[in-house]
Amino acid sequence: MRTIVFWGLVIIAIIGSGTIAQAQAPQKGPARGNIIGKLVDAEGNKPVEYASVALLRAKDSTVVTGMLSKGNGDFNFDNVAAGKYLLKINFIGYTTVYKVINLKPGSQTDVGNIKLSANVKSLAAVEVVGTQPTYTMAIDKKVFNVDKSLATVGGTAADVLKQVPSVSVDIDGNVTVRNGSPTIFVDGRPTTLTIDQIPADAIERIEVVTNPSAKYDAEGMSGILNIVLKKNRKAGINGQVTAGGSTLGGANGGVDLNVRQEKFNFFLTYNVRTRKAWTNTHLFRKNISSDTVTYLDQYQDGDQFRRFQFGRMGVDLYLDNRNTLTISQGIVSGKFENTNDQTLYDLDIKQQRMRYGTGIDNNNHGFTNYTTQLGYTHNFAEEGHQLTADFNYNRANGTDGTDYSLQYYGMDHTPLYDPEPELRIGRGGDNTTYINGQVDYVDPLSANSKLEAGLRTTARTFNNDITTKGKDFPSGEFVVDSALSNKYHYTEQINAAYINYNGTIKDFGYQAGLRAEQSFYKGNMQSAKNSAYDISYPVSLFPSVFLSQKFKGDHELQLNYSRRIRRPWFRDLLPNLEYSAQSASRGNPALRPEFTNSFELSYLKTFSDKHNVMVSTYYRNTNHAITDFYTDTTLNLNGQMQKVVLTYPVNAATRNSWGAEFTVRNQVMPGWDITTNINLAQTSINANNLGSDLSNSGFTWFGKVNSNTKLPWNLLLQVTGNYESKRILPQGERAAEYQVDMALRREFLKKKNLVVTMSVNDIFNTDRDLGFTTTEFAEQEKYRKRASREFRINIAWRFGKMDTNLFKRKKEQRGDNNGGDQGGGEEGDRS
Repeated sequence: MRTIVFWGLVIIAIIGSGTIAQAQAPQKGPARGNIIGKLVDAEGNKPVEYASVALLRAKDSTVVTGMLSKGNGDFNFDNVAAGKYLLKINFIGYTTVYKVINLKPGSQTDVGNIKLSANVKSLAAVEVVGTQPTYTMAIDKKVFNVDKSLATVGGTAADVLKQVPSVSVDIDGNVTVRNGSPTIFVDGRPTTLTIDQIPADAIERIEVVTNPSAKYDAEGMSGILNIVLKKNRKAGINGQVTAGGSTLGGANGGVDLNVRQEKFNFFLTYNVRTRKAWTNTHLFRKNISSDTVTYLDQYQDGDQFRRFQFGRMGVDLYLDNRNTLTISQGIVSGKFENTNDQTLYDLDIKQQRMRYGTGIDNNNHGFTNYTTQLGYTHNFAEEGHQLTADFNYNRANGTDGTDYSLQYYGMDHTPLYDPEPELRIGRGGDNTTYINGQVDYVDPLSANSKLEAGLRTTARTFNNDITTKGKDFPSGEFVVDSALSNKYHYTEQINAAYINYNGTIKDFGYQAGLRAEQSFYKGNMQSAKNSAYDISYPVSLFPSVFLSQKFKGDHELQLNYSRRIRRPWFRDLLPNLEYSAQSASRGNPALRPEFTNSFELSYLKTFSDKHNVMVSTYYRNTNHAITDFYTDTTLNLNGQMQKVVLTYPVNAATRNSWGAEFTVRNQVMPGWDITTNINLAQTSINANNLGSDLSNSGFTWFGKVNSNTKLPWNLLLQVTGNYESKRILPQGERAAEYQVDMALRREFLKKKNLVVTMSVNDIFNTDRDLGFTTTEFAEQEKYRKRASREFRINIAWRFGKMDTNLFKRKKEQRGDNNGGDQGGGEEGDRS
């Protein structure tokens, strides 16, 4: 029923938009007329298609309407009010042309053939790389241009996000923005991909929206990170081939290709990547019981191997000047493997070794992901008046395997059988289906106001089936370990509708919006009784308000508020138990969403386009805050009762964060610019609802510096560094850490289309994770480190050129070979 109602609203919205368009369509009358014309290349007299043709009012140069020239170079504007106009024609590689038009009532003005001349300086400028800054700031959004991030070439999205100001990525790939969890999109839509499954070479830019309006998903305590993939739209055939390697035994390669001609644009991206890295972990735990104290000293040394390939292809179909259809298909597949040798020492109260254990702790995950996207855009005659519709289908299939063993020995190396040896094998898989549909409508009510509205629905289905068998040593049989096996089915559906109104009064801007979302969750642990749950949130409202004031001298002030939500990720709800050497973790089906009221005050100042300063202060109040909880418990594993520290997510009562962010971009001198980002935050967590003395507070800060320097011989030097202070947890803290990367790039050949990039990641080998946790019966220190210092070299070759008549010329050549004349009628004058 809820689905029928939602799609009924979609139909109403589409019909309503058509009604609005009809109501606003200009009517024919004696005070109106038509304008027609044709664009041709000045050198070859060939038609120029897809050029931008804008009709401006002569008195103030405001845009009346616009269009792209047709395949034969024609353009036309119908039912235009009589008067004086300025025609502006603009296209990449050509000189911009202006033409004055005096349209008389009831007439049709034919401007004839307008010849466009090639702009040699403009064409040269298109090839220049580095004129665009790495990081650009606006009052409502910040953009990180990945093409300018040299240290991430040959890496993954995780490497890219580590370079982005305001963003932090830990050793497990968990992403935070201003110490809060954001929502991560790919091309503005949800995805089943993780950030280590997206190659950096496939990414165009990262968009950071710290406090989104009602137009965007309410999901994400600290805003939205949008990963925008590359998609070339240059006319003709263009592309790039890349290849690289690293000192850790990794390799990468890829190709980007696009063909833009006439009414379609075809694009293709393919990347393959492998990476190897050693890892080591050290855990030291103090176990406190009623009558004694013991210690555990555990070491794990192993290797990580990552191999995956990423492919994406699609086509833009320009049905006519106002309607575009986009179809794309993505496929990602690979396998991640972790192998670890482990050694454990049990220590007495004096920290003397009593016995030790050795074994393995291995796991692997294979995955295949299919993403199908269908998009439609309709541009009305009025500038900015638009209707878009999108449909996305994601299907992910995975395989999982675990191998675990542990045998204890006395200090004289004699095998011990109390506790009994452990030998377990786990095999299984999972699949996820994620469907998303969205309709957005934008209506510029006037030159100073705009109305936005939209509908959205998402549905996810997840199935997980893992069987773990442990060896019963007395009988020699492998039996199912029910604590580490599960068969889980999960579904969710989220429906949303929003309306947003923007307006300006002189230099004062305002925006008010309201988003309504309903969500439904169902889960069932089919391998256990009484483990099903059904959670519904019929309607949750998420208002947003934005106020901005522009001042003389290029500076702006903005105050905004929005209500946010962070829903549990489906794996946070998964009650599957994972165990490794007296440590265990699982999901929590009882976990509930957290709700945040977010306030932000931002100030942006630009000095002569060479210096930008942005200062933001923010406050976030979160109820039912999701956080990790550690507890001492005893589990029955493989027929043995074992005391472990169990970790699972819970809802704390509240979390409050106050913070300030400073971002400064300076052009120190021509060819050298530095971007500095500093975040300061005070965070307090109240988890007394889970037990006494479970509250904590503290001050944290982190900073990033990015320096770009142009050197002689077409060299570009980039140095980036980041530092993150200790972070507080309800039951402990994580230690501070820092990292420095450096990269050098040189362009070769006359057209600079051969590029070599060399980089060193984590120069001082300082990237690691160190955490401290305290529970009622345990004090724990855990250190994790994996190979992070790495030298990479990558080579890229760009090819192709802008050619608006590629296919026409081929047809003409075929016609000439056959003695025929193809398309000669297109070159006649309209005089």
